[in-house]
Amino acid sequence: MVLPWIGTRDFLDQLGYVIERCPACETVGAFALLRAQRKLTVVFVPTVAYGQQQVLECRTCQARFQVPPEQFAAIAKRVMTQEELVQKFKEARLRIPGALGHAGNPTAKRTLYQTLQVDPDADPEVIEAAFKRLALKYHPDTSTAADAADRMRELLEAKSQLGDPRKREIYDRSIGIVRAPPPPPPPPPTIRPKADALRPEDV
Repeated sequence: MVLPWIGTRDFLDQLGYVIERCPACETVGAFALLRAQRKLTVVFVPTVAYGQQQVLECRTCQARFQVPPEQFAAIAKRVMTQEELVQKFKEARLRIPGALGHAGNPTAKRTLYQTLQVDPDADPEVIEAAFKRLALKYHPDTSTAADAADRMRELLEAKSQLGDPRKREIYDRSIGIVRAPPPPPPPPPTIRPKADALRPEDV
């Protein structure tokens, strides 16, 4: 009996994270390790996977690279969870652009968060307040610091990047900060229609 073939679909399962240098954007940072599977669906037969490969996806530029099968075992030893990845960046201080970013850039010393002296999880209001406080301190018209102009330029750049949600998300990915998606909003309350008032003629 010939079973009718319905079709195939590709599935991506995330296995974890590794730290690598991206050949596309030349950034050392977080890569997501994905398992790509092609699954075949046939009538009366459960869906089965008949082809799979491993792919590394750069979290900075989203470029993907196939992992050769002979490297599966070596990659598996280096895979870490999201929590382990964040801790790795903290311990090794890889979030500093001089260490995590484009190679050969010795001038970058601080992250934008460090420039504004705020935590990477700071709310927008905290970032705005920190910028105003430091701008008053380093404004070239009022500050006597020799590097006031340079510091002010750094503050303006940090405010421009971190003050815009989309730019902040892109910047966070570039330095290896992986944030959990926000929870879905609660469903709207159910409003029940009020019963019509009883009229005398209805009695």
